[in-house]
Amino acid sequence: MKRINGAVTAQQSLTGSLQYYTLYASSPLSVSDPNPNPPENQELTRLLNIQTTGEIKDQSQKNFEIIFQAIGLRSVPSIMNDPEAVSDLSVAGAPTLTGEGFIWKFVTSQEKIFYDFSNDNPVGLLISDLDGLVIDSGVQLVTTGGSINVEFTSMDKL
Repeated sequence: MKRINGAVTAQQSLTGSLQYYTLYASSPLSVSDPNPNPPENQELTRLLNIQTTGEIKDQSQKNFEIIFQAIGLRSVPSIMNDPEAVSDLSVAGAPTLTGEGFIWKFVTSQEKIFYDFSNDNPVGLLISDLDGLVIDSGVQLVTTGGSINVEFTSMDKL
């Protein structure tokens, strides 16, 4: 009897073509004074407070759900983690943001779903779709211009 051994390869078989994205959100005090329900006079200064608490009444949970829903209008993430608070966004890989904030990683199963072919940008549609979006706390997402508070990166492979 001849023994046949298999060949091991990394392949994507659970879903089609996986695309990996990271959202970087500026949020002062996300690490030094985390609070899912800050006083109303602090909501705007905390910018994108997107902690996930599992409690729909929490301000930060509402904020995160609005961002999730906005992204989901084009493609609902099939795999994701909870946003993670970091003390320095630039050290965590943000292209231009610095200081405290949140990082949220998610995966879609649709190839180039956020790719803007007009300017050859793999996250171009995320940038244009979310620019100007107002979350529940009253903070406006700014993805273009001089005072951005959210930015994205993408990867083809882990």
